[in-house]
This record gives sequence, C-alpha cells and structure tokens, in this order.
Amino acid sequence: MAKNIILVVLAAAVVAGGVYYFAVIRKPPAMVDEGIPHYPGSRDINADGFASRLSPRDRARLIKVVILETDDPPDKVIQFYRDNLKGKTQAFEKKNRGIPSGVFRTEVNGKGKLIMVTANEDTRKTEISIGEITNQMPKP
Repeated sequence: MAKNIILVVLAAAVVAGGVYYFAVIRKPPAMVDEGIPHYPGSRDINADGFASRLSPRDRARLIKVVILETDDPPDKVIQFYRDNLKGKTQAFEKKNRGIPSGVFRTEVNGKGKLIMVTANEDTRKTEISIGEITNQMPKP
C-alpha cells in the first residue's frame, strides 16, 4: 500500500514538473509576424504549401518569412503600413517603372522586423513579406 502511494506521488511530481517546464520554463519560439499588423483581406500564401504541413512549433522554427498576398495595389498597402507603423519605423520607398514598392523596418518586443511590399508581375497581386532581423547569418 505504501509502495503504491509512493508511486502515485512520484508520478504526480513527474507530471507536475513536465507541466511546469512546458508552461513556464520552455517558451515556444515566437512567430515571425508577431506584433505586425496584417493587411486587411490579405491571405498567407505559405499556408497552401510546405508550411501548412508543419506543426506550429516547427513552422515558427523553420519558416523565417511570412508572405501575404492581396489584390489591392501596392500604394494602398504601403499607405496602410505607413499609417499603422507611424513613428515606429524606418521606411524606404521607390518606384520601378511607375510601380511602387516599400521596405519598412520596425521593432516589436526588442526584435527587429522587416516588412517588404512588392508587386508580383506574374500574378498581378501585391505581396507582403514579413521577416525577422537577426544579428547572425544563418549557417549554410
């Protein structure tokens, strides 16, 4: 009887330790686009392919750029990010053959983020790429 009680207490301690570890100590990786507003009506074009088959943890670890797509013109999307990141961003905008594009650098919770807005000439849609700035170059 005492042996069963010891086993139950030991099992409860192991379970409690595991719950504590996963809930408090081990933090899941942050999503690349965390804290960046998504353009209204845009859709994640990564979600249709390889990334959709990954667990949320693996996706956060492996996918370093979120690519969104919209039918709206680039200048409208650029204006959205200009307005929503006002005072919190550095921006670089240019036009190539009259088509605007923009890159915005901002910081969310101490992490650098890049938002790039470009026109995809093949699909005739606007692409929004959201990535994280790291201080290290990835190893080949």
